[in-house]
Amino acid sequence: MNLDKKLDSLPLTKSNPSTLLSLFGSSEISAMWVADMDFEIDKSIQDSLISRINNSGFAYEYKPESFFNAQKKWYQNQYKLDLNQEQILYSPSITTSIAIILDVFTNEGDGIIIQPPVFMEFREVIRNTKRKIIKNSLVLENGRYKIDFIDLEKKAQEAKNKILILCNPHNPVGRVWSKDELLTLISICKKNNILIISDEIHKDIMLFDHKFESVLQFKDIWDQIIVCTSEAKTFNLCGISDSMVIIPNNNNFNFLKKIFNKYNLGRTNALTRVALETAYENGENWLKDLIRTIQCNVNIVEQELESSKSKIKLIRPEGTYQVWLDFRGVFEDTKEMFSQITLKSGIALNAGHWYGREGALFMRMNIATSTEKVKYAITQIINSIE
Repeated sequence: MNLDKKLDSLPLTKSNPSTLLSLFGSSEISAMWVADMDFEIDKSIQDSLISRINNSGFAYEYKPESFFNAQKKWYQNQYKLDLNQEQILYSPSITTSIAIILDVFTNEGDGIIIQPPVFMEFREVIRNTKRKIIKNSLVLENGRYKIDFIDLEKKAQEAKNKILILCNPHNPVGRVWSKDELLTLISICKKNNILIISDEIHKDIMLFDHKFESVLQFKDIWDQIIVCTSEAKTFNLCGISDSMVIIPNNNNFNFLKKIFNKYNLGRTNALTRVALETAYENGENWLKDLIRTIQCNVNIVEQELESSKSKIKLIRPEGTYQVWLDFRGVFEDTKEMFSQITLKSGIALNAGHWYGREGALFMRMNIATSTEKVKYAITQIINSIE
């Protein structure tokens, strides 16, 4: 992958000095935390955006048939899914969509099941909508996370628990849930009338021959599912892309559509539309290059840990461009771990407890960057605990 050197001069959240100082105690630190990439976007997307800007009228736009055709073809080729445009709504972000879904389908005080350690904004949106966080914590066995289905069934049986938020692929632990795991989960939710919200934003970043399975393929078994997704992560478009909500149940779709219309969501952004349509049409080779690079970076982290005989353990990812590092063999205190790793290595990682107490003594490292930077960072982290 090519690195765009100009990225360093952009006002990016990842490298914002005041943010780094606030979170990590230093602005002079290498940022490997926020889940975006250091790579420049595909050249065809750049060219399409430049062409659209040169055609400089920016009046109100709609998504043309070419956009929907390109999107439909992408989903068919990548995941064997037939998109129905009559089941899709567009939204500024996945968390925006989740907040609306919670408002529409639950009441204040209802329980929302999550599977920590998990994307921290799930907790925030549940709290902000005055719902109750119900934990179905993942279980780590032999270096691989699993769903605790016994606990899930127990939580699903409680009448006040109404929704399960699934993260697939899972952020931050990197699991790609198998077809059998999803079938078991869906069976439990169907038996207990639990609506499933599936956040599938990392679906394209499949590593080491793992295969993504969307809950949409099970809609004939249980149609109380809503998929929230985007290609923002796939093509490094987080600062320009929007998201979409796929709702196979007609009644659910109509309820949500009324709310989306009420708040005037889903209006077309000209540059977003151009970027995504071009990505769907021309982005496959860029994506393959990205995946090769991420796999190489995973191997570098693994090799450095093994060759140094480090007590840090890698939870080998099956998807996403993050790695989840286990420091339990090194530290006993979360604050000590975070302080020592951050200040002595000079590398800014996400602290595991940001994803819930289950993430204590773990850290998440963003490896969507150059192999040289990844090797330097993991070496610095290893040396910081010597």
